[in-house]
Amino acid sequence: MPVPPIQSRQNEHVKNLVKLRERKHRSRQGLFFIEGLRELQHACDAQHPLTALYFCSSYFSSTQHAAFIEKMQASQVTVYEMSPEAFSKAAFREHPDGLIAIAPIQKTALATLQLPQAPLVLILEGIEKPGNLGAMVRSADGAGVDAIIMVDCVLDLYNPNAIRASQGLLFSQTIIQCDSAQLSDWLHSQAIQVIATTPQAQQAHWEVDYQPASALLMGSESQGLSETWLQKVQQHIAIPMLGKADSLNVAAAAAICLYEARRQRTLTTNLSINGHL
Repeated sequence: MPVPPIQSRQNEHVKNLVKLRERKHRSRQGLFFIEGLRELQHACDAQHPLTALYFCSSYFSSTQHAAFIEKMQASQVTVYEMSPEAFSKAAFREHPDGLIAIAPIQKTALATLQLPQAPLVLILEGIEKPGNLGAMVRSADGAGVDAIIMVDCVLDLYNPNAIRASQGLLFSQTIIQCDSAQLSDWLHSQAIQVIATTPQAQQAHWEVDYQPASALLMGSESQGLSETWLQKVQQHIAIPMLGKADSLNVAAAAAICLYEARRQRTLTTNLSINGHL
């Protein structure tokens, strides 16, 4: 039997979608919401389960939206239709595209992380801005990072702005949230060189060898890396600045360093294939 459309802005489903914008409600329910066709497609491609799907065809911009609904109905996801009034209240975005889903939070323990030989890992300490987190996830995806570790971050992975800024690519990445004690213990157990970024470093970001197993450590937008981590890490790098600014936005800095790591690793692979190593 079809589920009756949700008409009222005061409907409990609508109220709960609004609640899930806040971290405390996401943590309490173990759920978060995903908005937008592109983000939902990435979640499904990564086999992240959906608990429920909400739609309003008045906002659809393509036939792909209706096709996605049919796909979800065939996979036994409960689908709810909403009136434009109800959907506009539930939607987080200023210009919604007519699709929102609820999904369960899935956590991976740091101790269970499986890495390939000579992995490239991105560690983010104290990140505060969801837009920066999303941008770094996209850079990590493009540069072939094997895992992202969020340590003592102010925001959580399932912040709706972080999901949007990542374009849903966070679902295809191995991302772990932990505290400093857990990360410190894990790093001690791994044969991974840790490279800390700080404007005070004397070594440029291209002067380090990223070919061994490596973890790039980036700090918060306001404070950079904490003294605790700067003292724990032996290898420090900086991106040379030729203007008046002393540093770049953390997302831009991460992209530059990650692609330098990828350049070195690609160069080594190509030389090896061509018989020069």
